[in-house]
Amino acid sequence: RRGIELRERISDAVSRAVAKAERDGPVGICLSGGIDSSTVAAFAPELPLFTGYYQGELFDERPWARLVGEGRDWRTIEIRPADFVRVFDAVREVLGGLECGPGAVGQYVVAEVAAEAGIRTLLTGEGGDELFGGYARQHLAAGIPPPDGYDDYKLPEGYPETLRGALELEWDALRTLCAVDEAIAGAHGIRVVPPILDPWVVAHVFQQPSGHRIGKGLLKAAMRGVVPDAILDRIDKRGFPAPFVAWAQDDPVRGFVEARIGYVPDAEKPWDRGWWLDLLDPEPAETLAA
Repeated sequence: RRGIELRERISDAVSRAVAKAERDGPVGICLSGGIDSSTVAAFAPELPLFTGYYQGELFDERPWARLVGEGRDWRTIEIRPADFVRVFDAVREVLGGLECGPGAVGQYVVAEVAAEAGIRTLLTGEGGDELFGGYARQHLAAGIPPPDGYDDYKLPEGYPETLRGALELEWDALRTLCAVDEAIAGAHGIRVVPPILDPWVVAHVFQQPSGHRIGKGLLKAAMRGVVPDAILDRIDKRGFPAPFVAWAQDDPVRGFVEARIGYVPDAEKPWDRGWWLDLLDPEPAETLAA
């Protein structure tokens, strides 16, 4: 019964979000290959879908997104090295100091294409990981196995070692993630709406024991039979990884990054974001390179 109630609450949240957004113009959905955005898309089959992707098996979510998007108005957007160089300064400007990762570049390109298609509101799956414990670090704090590919993963320094603490920390950090989404989309005149964060949905999830809010178990149970099983049963979902460190080993990204900060990121440390933070630093390039 708990799963049915959650499904109904999310369905109602999507319907309300669409009805309200349509007053301002066309509505679309950002679709990845994960459970959260697939859930939103499942309850709004009439809306166009937008999926960003990078070349390379590790960075291309289209095979999973196709399970939801095939047969619908589904647009795929390749994010290329030249796009990084082209939009970086615009991304840095609209972020205005907001803390985020390099994936903001891809978000910007997808929003750009959606705006060209006339979209005024984009629905997203934002908030699913925070509500339903989707991050590998939350899994470790809960004492359960992390997703595939995280065999040697360690908790970040200072990260809570209890599930309750991990859930609270990620929930608090969600405010910044939403602000980034709004800034990136807003630069193209698009409003972002995450139906999973509807108060009616959040209130229900917060009533559940912390142990149930981990590994997306609640959401998987609620969406079984609605979202394809292949997506619900994935154990390799890693968010939206981007190959920017690999790109920075060759031009045009290498020359761009090197000119800005005086070095290129270490190809052996694709997880290290120090180079990205240096790029976002507002100091002049010659100061950074000195």
